[in-house]
Amino acid sequence: MKIKEVEVIPLYDPNAEMVKSTCVIRVLTDEGIEGIGQVELPAMIAKSFIKTKEWESYWSPGLERILLNEDPLNVERLWQKMYASMWLYGRRGAGIAVLTGIDTALWDIKGKLLGRPVYDLIWSSSSVTRVDDDLFGPKKKVKPYATVYPSGNTPEEVAQKISLAIGRGFHAAKLEEQKDGFGRVSAELDEELVAAARDAVGESNDLMVDVQYAWQDYSKALETIRKIEKYRPYFVEAPLPPDSLEAYAKLSSHTDVKIALGDGGFTTRYEFLEIMDKGAVDVVQPSSVRSGGITETLRIAAMAYLRGLLCVPHCYAWKIGVAASIHVAAVVPNMPYIEMPSPEPHSPLVSQLLTPDIEPNNGLLEVPNRPGLGFELNEKTLEKYRVEAF
Repeated sequence: MKIKEVEVIPLYDPNAEMVKSTCVIRVLTDEGIEGIGQVELPAMIAKSFIKTKEWESYWSPGLERILLNEDPLNVERLWQKMYASMWLYGRRGAGIAVLTGIDTALWDIKGKLLGRPVYDLIWSSSSVTRVDDDLFGPKKKVKPYATVYPSGNTPEEVAQKISLAIGRGFHAAKLEEQKDGFGRVSAELDEELVAAARDAVGESNDLMVDVQYAWQDYSKALETIRKIEKYRPYFVEAPLPPDSLEAYAKLSSHTDVKIALGDGGFTTRYEFLEIMDKGAVDVVQPSSVRSGGITETLRIAAMAYLRGLLCVPHCYAWKIGVAASIHVAAVVPNMPYIEMPSPEPHSPLVSQLLTPDIEPNNGLLEVPNRPGLGFELNEKTLEKYRVEAF
């Protein structure tokens, strides 16, 4: 089997309240087996990295040309070949984001060709092994938390929106920063909103809190965390600017609340190594649609495991990314949760992208036993919302 094409599929719905666009990657082979991935990146940028013919030197061709006629089963070698080809302009950031979608699609192809789900392939070659692995095996179900965005500006709005997620089968939810809401007005309002979120989630469920880098100084962050720690946030995500790693270390040393970091453009194990060792965070959050794909997420999770840290993949609104995270979480021991979008506000580019759709049942997601990722693109959605890259 040989790779014959890497397809970039931009989707756009101007009528969606949130998530109006997304970029799907499809890798096609000469034997008709296809794999799918997703990129949190404008499709025009993804297409430039994949399809460009401007750079005709050996070192800097488009990624499609790097992959043509290659055996898609050689996932890790192809990851390294793509990474090496972008040494001049893509070792971090957008180049790795595009690589992410391709890597996910290659795992999907490999599973389909071998007739095995991706988690089983990961399990067979996992670099993190527990003593009781043979006893328990891969998880059959994994835990998602719902990112509720926008979360609302008043305690009443927060309670209503988070209650909606809990009512749809989630047992954990995340309160988000937004204009005139959490993280943007005062520590007093922050406490009121977190209190309302905790009431809506319930005492037996988990509440995550995302600041989205809104606090600009250590003192502000520590003041607010001390006000909300009695509401038992599972973690506080991105409380300080992404490059302020010394401040993250200082904050982590002065609170028992877990501090999380990893969204905000971080890619590859090299940046996450800095987050762990220089930033001293408790939770790393590699994006399942940006940080390097299933291959690199496994490496990041293994580094976190060796340091006694949690790894919770970031995936705000991208269902193929959620599918990839499910398979990784089925195997990785320090991955207690994965992120997935809240059911509201509705967007067909989220809820109608895959068949079958991914929905929690009693707080859990079933790990599919179907070959590959176990999900297919909804061709009706592609037909209705496909556009040219813009």
